[in-house]
Amino acid sequence: MGHLSEALPMRQQLALAVRTRTPRHLARAFAQHAGQFYDRARFDQLAREARALYALRSPTAADAFRAGLDERLRARARPRVAWELGAGDGGRAA
Repeated sequence: MGHLSEALPMRQQLALAVRTRTPRHLARAFAQHAGQFYDRARFDQLAREARALYALRSPTAADAFRAGLDERLRARARPRVAWELGAGDGGRAA
C-alpha cells in the first residue's frame, strides 16, 4: 500500500517534503534517487524547485540543500545539478 502523500500532485508532494524534511535530509534523498531518473533535466528541475521552496523559508536552508545535494552527487560520481539556466548555454549550467 502506498502513502497518502503519493495521491497528491508532484508539486504538492515536493512542497510537503520541503515542509517536513531538513535540507540535508531531502538532499540525501534526492541524491539516492538521481540514477533512477531517465531524464536528468527533470531531476535538475525538481532540485531547483525544492531549492526555491526552501529559499521561501530561508536563504540559509536553500544554500544547505544545494550544498548537500552537490556534495552527495559528487560522492556518487554523478554530475552536479544545473542550478542556473542560461539562454546561451543550451539550458545547462556552466
